[in-house]
Amino acid sequence: MDQTVSWRAELRTHGLMGFGALIWWVLDLPLAWMLGPATVGLIFAMRQRPVTRDRFFGDIGRGLLGVAIGATMTGQHFIWMAAHPELMVGLVIYVGLAGFVGFLWLYRVCRWDATTAWFSAFPGGLSEMIASAQHFGGNVSRVALAHSLRVFCLVAGASVVSRLFAGVNTGDLSFGEVSWAIQPWTAVAILSGIWLGRRLKVPAPTFMGPLIVSLALNLIFDIILRLPDILMIIGQYLIGWSIAARFIGVTRDEVVRTLRQVFVSLLSMVPIWFGVAFALDAWTEVDLQSLILGFAPGGQAEVALLAIAMDANMAVVMLLHVFRVFLIITFGSMLFVVIRNRLRRALPD
Repeated sequence: MDQTVSWRAELRTHGLMGFGALIWWVLDLPLAWMLGPATVGLIFAMRQRPVTRDRFFGDIGRGLLGVAIGATMTGQHFIWMAAHPELMVGLVIYVGLAGFVGFLWLYRVCRWDATTAWFSAFPGGLSEMIASAQHFGGNVSRVALAHSLRVFCLVAGASVVSRLFAGVNTGDLSFGEVSWAIQPWTAVAILSGIWLGRRLKVPAPTFMGPLIVSLALNLIFDIILRLPDILMIIGQYLIGWSIAARFIGVTRDEVVRTLRQVFVSLLSMVPIWFGVAFALDAWTEVDLQSLILGFAPGGQAEVALLAIAMDANMAVVMLLHVFRVFLIITFGSMLFVVIRNRLRRALPD
């Protein structure tokens, strides 16, 4: 009996998330199959209605996207990136300023504890920020909610704005001519990539692992895993379901309060984010929209989908995101220890 109820709840959830995707699609908004389900999840959370967990399906969605992105990158992209150190300088300035401003807002104004505020403010990968917050004794659920809401606000807002002002759509998400004969390699790349990503403990392993395997197949064996539109739509939906499931267990008041605080934190990043992007646009040959998306404080998979919709330079966007996460993971925790010790001496939590 319980199993029957569970399946009914599952079907009802997916019916409503599918309806949400249909609404976004009818409105001709980008990323409808991801943001429609995510919107339904947010509404459910605010009404204290449960969304069934995505289990491993969110990983499959991120894996599909990782495979698709890996197929678009070449060795020349990495050589080009190494020849442009000014992008790394801009990245360091952006991460440091934007993260610290967000931290001050959450810590001093919103009165979050220092650990939770720190790992919620810096735009790193969700799983990595949660793990770091847990290690230092922060509020893990609040960190997860803060990052999820920021991703939702960023991608949803950018999608609407891009549609209204640039006419962007995602009617065709594939990357060129598609061959169904090589699609079994997609499953191999996803499964082996997720295993490899977790084994090597890379950031966002279910996205980065398949990307690495797909890139290796591209560079070494000339197997280019371009995905058909239907698989990209499925990947979007599974990622949207994963975002919706992150809101499980939070109250309406918590969602509303955190959403307001995170939205202000995101707004505080905008001048720094766009300022660095405009400066690098003047100093390099990289187009502005690729720089803006490359520095966007959102999840790698979600921003990658937005980059596809906006026809940005995918290699630049993804490499900047990867370097940003590594930068935060490598130096963020060490810097936090120094900041926390000083805060304890000056103003205890």
